[in-house]
Amino acid sequence: MLERIWKAILRRRSFSLLAIPALLLWLVSLLYRAGFLLKRKFAGKPEKLTVPVISIGNLTVGGSGKTPMVQFIARHLVDLGARVGIVSSGYGRKSEIDICEGGYKIQERQSTETGDEVMLLALSVPEAIFSVGRDKTDAARRLAATGDVDLILVDDGFQHFTLARDIDIVTFDAAIRPRMLKLFPYGMLREPVESLGRADVIIVTRSNLAKDRALVRRTIEKNNPEAPLYHARFVISELIGADQRFPVKYMEDKSVFLFAGVGNFRSLRKQVDSLAGDLDHALELSDHQRYDRKLLERIKQLAGEHESDMIVTTAKDWVKLDQFDFDRECYYLSLTIDLDPGEERLVSYLTARLGIHTERD
Repeated sequence: MLERIWKAILRRRSFSLLAIPALLLWLVSLLYRAGFLLKRKFAGKPEKLTVPVISIGNLTVGGSGKTPMVQFIARHLVDLGARVGIVSSGYGRKSEIDICEGGYKIQERQSTETGDEVMLLALSVPEAIFSVGRDKTDAARRLAATGDVDLILVDDGFQHFTLARDIDIVTFDAAIRPRMLKLFPYGMLREPVESLGRADVIIVTRSNLAKDRALVRRTIEKNNPEAPLYHARFVISELIGADQRFPVKYMEDKSVFLFAGVGNFRSLRKQVDSLAGDLDHALELSDHQRYDRKLLERIKQLAGEHESDMIVTTAKDWVKLDQFDFDRECYYLSLTIDLDPGEERLVSYLTARLGIHTERD
């Protein structure tokens, strides 16, 4: 509920009654800025581990594509023969117990224990070894101590100042409206945009959905003209169900009911709307939404009322549905990443920078 209210305020029109609560959010953002600066100042010296550490993070609250980029980079490094470890806080999980074990065992757990993003990563990169804990420095330390990894990827580590990183990769969501690039909660920024200056690599995500690509480029070059710059498009390539999969063309003559709990739902809705024969309804849920029987029954009822041919959602939501029967076709949207100037250049940069030798060397 609070998230929906907050998003409504951020999406308000220039002249609206919502300008009054927006003023309150601006005042809170001043306190947030002060707290963030104090956190950085008193963080102490970051701990250096015995293996290289790559952080994939962002500047904004909500989804900017950082977890798909963790999956993308981990998959490429594993395919090159590197032993990859992944650290995550397991955001949204109910369990307080930290986890440090191999990917195949992670798959046997429930998303309530690991968090939805960890479960998704474990399904996509089962060869990885995971360490899940609220203290990412401790989680990374335990993972390095196993001796079973050549490097560690930290999911959402850009604001984690107690852990030293060898490379900081920052994803910058080009689909976010410029007016929202203000500090939380008045905007969507976790820290000032000037913090891009700390990044070693910047990946502009959803670049195809940017309203002003020139403005995005100017913002990045103003704050970090030296970092290698990439553009990433998230392309829906397949529909994957419990026991079958279809090319995305399968939606062209179908009426579709979409639901998801993601940070940037509007971008997802635009993509699905452009691919489906008819988008009957798009149900936006809270980021990292928890699904209980009541909510699943409500989705089933709404899809029935709209007489939708199929239901689609994201892979992050799919892993939490527990194979619920919606009484119609249900799939998750499989994404591929189109990286410009190319994943080979990025992976070569990472391995060369860290001095990692792979099977192809």
